[in-house]
Amino acid sequence: MTPDLKFSVIIPVHNRAREISRAVRSVLSQEYPLFEIIVVDDGSTDDTAAAVKAFTDKRVRYIYQENRERGAARNAGTNAATGDFVTFLDSDDEFLPGHLAAARNCISNKPGFDV
Repeated sequence: MTPDLKFSVIIPVHNRAREISRAVRSVLSQEYPLFEIIVVDDGSTDDTAAAVKAFTDKRVRYIYQENRERGAARNAGTNAATGDFVTFLDSDDEFLPGHLAAARNCISNKPGFDV
């Protein structure tokens, strides 16, 4: 059995103050608790920063960068990640409650499988 794995969930965002909270909450409500959320704000001019900073859970991190598009935001999040595995979530989407548990089980049940 694979030891407990930590996931880094990278959420790139640009001007989605009204949607980002739902995405973050969907990760915070995961059945599997070992994760960090890295929200990379790609130059938002709305209240995205305030929406993210309203979360007090220490697993939520906020990074701001000048607008360089989604790929650069994903790369910045990946560079800041401390988890064993990285996964991406769009800012207007959400994870189902068992998403990370299913990923962890798949990884654990396939020793030697390179994900």
